[in-house]
Amino acid sequence: MAQTTTQFPEKPTQEQTVVVGEPIHINRIEEGSATQLFPLLFYDVYQDIALELPEQPNISIVKAEVNKVIRRVNDEIGLWRQLITVSPSTFSTPIESMSTTIIQSETNDEIEDYGRFNHGWDYFDTDNRLRLDDTVVEVDEVYLDDEEWEQVTYAKVKDSNNSTEKYWAQVGRFIYFPKDLSTSSEILRLRCKKSYSFLDNVVGKSAIIDLPESYRQLLISGVLYNLTARPKYKDPDVFKVNKEIFDMELFSLQRQYANLEATYMSRDVTYKY
Repeated sequence: MAQTTTQFPEKPTQEQTVVVGEPIHINRIEEGSATQLFPLLFYDVYQDIALELPEQPNISIVKAEVNKVIRRVNDEIGLWRQLITVSPSTFSTPIESMSTTIIQSETNDEIEDYGRFNHGWDYFDTDNRLRLDDTVVEVDEVYLDDEEWEQVTYAKVKDSNNSTEKYWAQVGRFIYFPKDLSTSSEILRLRCKKSYSFLDNVVGKSAIIDLPESYRQLLISGVLYNLTARPKYKDPDVFKVNKEIFDMELFSLQRQYANLEATYMSRDVTYKY
């Protein structure tokens, strides 16, 4: 069966050499990146913005304004919710070790997840603690092998009498466990609230804005009214119209967010909110 290049991982999972006391970079993170079927492309948004202005704006300036809107979304509308699968244990599936028949039997989404990882997630086996990725703002629930564990105080987790209990505690950017998960085959899942990430590289037409399609009008109007407030692109009429659109979209999305429920599949969250 033919496969397109986008179905394979950009960074295949590699075997790790574990040094006692050193953080273990988590080599298997599944966050549902392949389930965003219609991503919001920066190039398309840029074209929509450029059409409204007499002078084509600099790409770097538009990127900066897009990031300003994303920051307002994080602060004023709300964060998106996701069920993240994390494996700090020895469980891994290197793409190199998979036979052709196994690869072909997987769906596109599953193939997309193999080998993708973030170094923001580190596991310290000496302290039995997991460092959260910087985009994670809040952890609501923790599951090991699909069984929910109880959130307790740090002192309770670290009590030697509770070494076999199903507890977890959060202190700052770290989650502590009563046992070492780095040598276990258990699969750790976290239900989290995350912030939308900011644009970094916009070179090429494939750059994706980390917002759902429903935020498109908010994004375009927000960038336009910010740009037309600048002396170089100053336009009172365009500014006024897009400021009104932005305020209406912001209010509408704030109201909608309160009624949204996260939708989960058996493998991870399907949609971003």
